[in-house]
Amino acid sequence: MKYRHQLAQLINSAEFLQHVDTLRLDSKDVALQVQDLISNARFWEKVSYYLKVIEPLVLILKMVDGDDKNDMGYLYEAMDKAKEKLRERNPKAYRKWWAIIDKRWEMTLHHDFHAAGYFFNPKIQYKDDVHNDGEVMRGTINVIPRIARSMNERLDAVAEVERYKMKVGIYGGYDMTYAAQRLSPDGFTCLGVCLKS
Repeated sequence: MKYRHQLAQLINSAEFLQHVDTLRLDSKDVALQVQDLISNARFWEKVSYYLKVIEPLVLILKMVDGDDKNDMGYLYEAMDKAKEKLRERNPKAYRKWWAIIDKRWEMTLHHDFHAAGYFFNPKIQYKDDVHNDGEVMRGTINVIPRIARSMNERLDAVAEVERYKMKVGIYGGYDMTYAAQRLSPDGFTCLGVCLKS
């Protein structure tokens, strides 16, 4: 879209048309088809539509393929935001795209660790509009048996999850809310451990 007008100028330039005349017949046909396509307003409408669809998803792909492993705590939120952006940009057709995204999400990206990463990300949990639905809480609770060895450790972990969710004890107060918005999740963890000691 950014270079639409430059492309139109190029395909109608004397240099381009002279070059097309020098091509073999099959290559000339392809060049003329490209010229027709670039001149077609309907083509640009479709390009615009599909750019609106894929832009939010490209941001997710960058996050998933990136080297920064700290992104796991943000993936859940990023996917929700991408879907909302799709709904805003395509109010008539967003359901079709959501179905495709949800199917892919369930098959490859959705894991309990992503839900737990979202839940334990203090930058998200200490926002005013935090969204811990059943899926997030189930995923978080499902991770506990994988990391807690004994039943007592599991019960302690579940109780700690509840305190964190309710922001009570060491998780409560203005200082923690302030710190959560300014420190990385690792820094926040250190702060929680220091306050607990």
